[in-house]
Amino acid sequence: MKLVGKAALVTGASRGIGREIARSIAEEGGRVALVARSRDGLEETQRILGRSDTRLFCADLRDEGVIEQLTESVHTTFGEIDILVNAAGVWHDLETKYRAPRLAETPIGQIDEVLDVGLRASLNLARLVIPQMIRRRSGKVLQISCGFAGPHEAIGWLHYYVTNKAIEAFTVGLAAETREYEVQVNCLAPWFVATEAVRRFYPIECQKALDPREVARLATFLVSAEADSISGQIIELRSNLDHG
Repeated sequence: MKLVGKAALVTGASRGIGREIARSIAEEGGRVALVARSRDGLEETQRILGRSDTRLFCADLRDEGVIEQLTESVHTTFGEIDILVNAAGVWHDLETKYRAPRLAETPIGQIDEVLDVGLRASLNLARLVIPQMIRRRSGKVLQISCGFAGPHEAIGWLHYYVTNKAIEAFTVGLAAETREYEVQVNCLAPWFVATEAVRRFYPIECQKALDPREVARLATFLVSAEADSISGQIIELRSNLDHG
C-alpha cells in the first residue's frame, strides 16, 4: 500500500469527490482526517471507509477562526500532516445549482460562499500546514478545481469560474514557492463528475459524466511517493460529454 503511516487532511469529505479521495487514501493505508460541514455526511463517509483510524472534524470552512481550530485539532489527533487535499467547493445549495444569473444579478452572499470555501479556505489551510512540510522537506498538497473549456463557460457561473481559475493559479504559485523544500503541489481539474449533486441537477447528462473513483485514483497517485517528481501541474480530466 502506497500511503501506510501517512496522515491526510481531506476537506469536502462528506460526499462526492472528497469522499472518494478519502476512501482511496484509506485503502492505501493512510490515516484520514475527514473534514466537512455536514456531520451526517462525514459519519456516512466514515461508515463507508470502515477504518478505525479515521476521524471526523465538522468545520465551516468559511470561518478563518474555525480553520485555525481545525488544524490544531488535526495536529493533536494525528501529529504532523503529510497530505492536504482541498476538495471542498461550492457550486449549489440544497435546492438549486448556482447557475444562470449574470454577475449583476448574482447575490453577494453566494459570491462570498463560493470564494470563501473554494479559494480562501484552501489558502488558509495551506498557510497553516505548509510550514511543517517545509521543515520536514516532505509533503503533498492537492487542489481540486473544475475544468472549463474556455471563458464562454463562465457565463452564468462567473464567480465559480473565477474561483476555480484562482485555485489553479494558487497551485502553480505555491508549487514554485515550495519546490526547493521538496513539497509537491498539484491540481486536478475534472469536468462533470457523477457526484450526488450532478446526478440530482443533471440526471440525463450525468450518464456520460466521469466516475468520481477515476478522479480519486489519480489523486491518490499524486499524493504518493510515486509522484515526487510532479509538482505545479494542472491536470484536466474530461467526461464524454461535449462541453464546447
